[in-house]
Parts: sequence; C-alpha cells; structure tokens
Amino acid sequence: MFDLTGGFLTEIIQEPMLWLFFIFFFLFIIVAYRVVKMLTRALIIAAISGFFPIFANFILGMPIPVTLENIFWFAITGTEIYFVYHILVGFGKIAEFFNKLFSRGKEKKVEKVIIVEKSKDKDEKEEGSG
Repeated sequence: MFDLTGGFLTEIIQEPMLWLFFIFFFLFIIVAYRVVKMLTRALIIAAISGFFPIFANFILGMPIPVTLENIFWFAITGTEIYFVYHILVGFGKIAEFFNKLFSRGKEKKVEKVIIVEKSKDKDEKEEGSG
C-alpha cells in the first residue's frame, strides 16, 4: 500500500520519543500563545495608563504635569497593577479548583419545583364548560 506521509506515521508509532516531542511541541504552542496574549494586553494597559496624565490634566482639570517621566511612571504602574491583578485571578482559580476538589461529596441536591399556572387555568376552564 502507498504511504503518502513517507513512512512518518509508522515512525511515530514505533518511536515513543516522537510522541513526547509532539506533546511538548503542542504544550509549547499553547503556553507561547497565552504569554503573547498576556503581553499584548499588558502593552495595551501600558498605553492606556500612560495616556492618563494627559486625560486627567486636560479633561478632568487635575494638576498632573504632563512630562515624559510622568507618562512612563503611569504606564509602568498600570502594567504592574495589571500583573498583580492577573496573579490574584490565578490564585482565585487555583482556590476555586481546590474548593471544588474537596467539596464534591458535600454538595446538597436542590430540588427544583416548577409550577405551571397555564395548565391549571386550562384545566379549570375545561371543568367549568363541561
């Protein structure tokens, strides 16, 4: 039978190191994507934070001097706040995971009671007309 992949599939099946290679490659792509996404958001936060002294001075009338040093300070501070927020959200997700993990057996089932008023009204009308 003709193999279009040039024997690549048979090599993957026979070589366990190739499996590890593809698993690490896949994980690398996922992690790299998330890091790039986070850094892109951090750059956007830095730009918005750096614009704050201009906004506060001209729109809100606050006496914040619009200097390059001030713009950089606000950009760096905004980025730091973003990373602290990101870390706290991560801790919250970890805590939520452990909470679900250790409280599975303690969940109480809540019975849902649904009352359908329309069917009661129809039944009463049918009894009255019959």
